[in-house]
Amino acid sequence: MISNHKLLIDKNCPMCNIYGSTFKKLNMVDQDTISPYQLVGQDLTATIDMHRAQNEVALHDTVTGTTIYGLDSMIELFSQGKSWIKKPLKFPFIYFPLKQLYKFITYNRKVIAGNKKSPVEDRTCEPDFNYFYRTLFIFFTAIFTGLVLNSYTYQITDYFGFQTPWYVEYMICFGQVVWQGVMITLWSRKNSWDYLGNMSAVSTLGGILLLPILLLQQFIELHPFLYIGYFMLVVGGMLFEHIRRCRNMHLGWIPTVSWLTFRNVVLGIIILLFS
Repeated sequence: MISNHKLLIDKNCPMCNIYGSTFKKLNMVDQDTISPYQLVGQDLTATIDMHRAQNEVALHDTVTGTTIYGLDSMIELFSQGKSWIKKPLKFPFIYFPLKQLYKFITYNRKVIAGNKKSPVEDRTCEPDFNYFYRTLFIFFTAIFTGLVLNSYTYQITDYFGFQTPWYVEYMICFGQVVWQGVMITLWSRKNSWDYLGNMSAVSTLGGILLLPILLLQQFIELHPFLYIGYFMLVVGGMLFEHIRRCRNMHLGWIPTVSWLTFRNVVLGIIILLFS
């Protein structure tokens, strides 16, 4: 168990609160280790790089006064001081991809969680915006969603006697990014990247929710109407989540109307071209 340390987390970030409470439940840290970034005193802010701690979680040793950040702090927590765990994770061919994964998550954590902006009275704990990792997030979520939809929609279109080319779902996923990108640029340019990140997170959530049915159909034969019914439930859930996130960003109904319009237009085109 890690003791005599302070792990600074964003108290307004659901992801941060989940892993903080998990560390406690697994007895990886003592009860005093997890400290909200917004509430730490001047004795810590004077020795910790508070700006860096917004992007990379800080683990401060209260005995030596040293602080490590980001992936290094995660490795320290998971290794629990055991060198046989820590040393392999420090090997360059392991450490480098883990570092990129950490940055991928940390620079997108706000759009992944989809939570409201921090209260104005709080000390700000917002990760810096990074064009590269936000673009990467949008790209990979479109690829993932297209891959899942390719497998899922095959079960539906085959029942109705037609098939679409393998690339159609990818065109739809990337097309939606372009469609909504134009819309949000015209509607609220300052929120464009945050909105596209949140929209991509909603699409990823939908893809994840479809995976159990794809796994189940490997073992038993499912009726096509089950695929359709479950798909509609998932789309309904995505719609409510999209509305919630737009409300958190104070964007109104225009993005949701545009989101629904794109999906209905594409559905009509697919039926006309391939049925």
